[in-house]
Amino acid sequence: MKFTAIIVIAPEELEDKVIRHAQQVGATGVTILSGKGIGGESRKTFFGLTFEGTQSVLLMVVGKHLTAPILKELHGILVRGTDSRGLAFAVPIEHLTGIDPQQVQSFEEHLRRGED
Repeated sequence: MKFTAIIVIAPEELEDKVIRHAQQVGATGVTILSGKGIGGESRKTFFGLTFEGTQSVLLMVVGKHLTAPILKELHGILVRGTDSRGLAFAVPIEHLTGIDPQQVQSFEEHLRRGED
């Protein structure tokens, strides 16, 4: 089975929604990292205080066949018209260790049952 890493960078307030929608399409485990970005836009101030929103970096390792459906699902959350609230991208995984072969077999069986 071939795997892909899907990386999502989104505002912290979208974290749960992104995870829920990715899982509905087939993602299982998610690693969550906290981050702070430096973008091209100037920082917003409120009463003289600088506001810097925190971001979540979500990492999912999924079967290659799930990559496009998950990214399509996340597009609806991250893009509203011309407004972007985050980004998601996929990186193919050439070598992978740390996953028990029985986990892979169980995952494949689960997919076959879901396709029937």
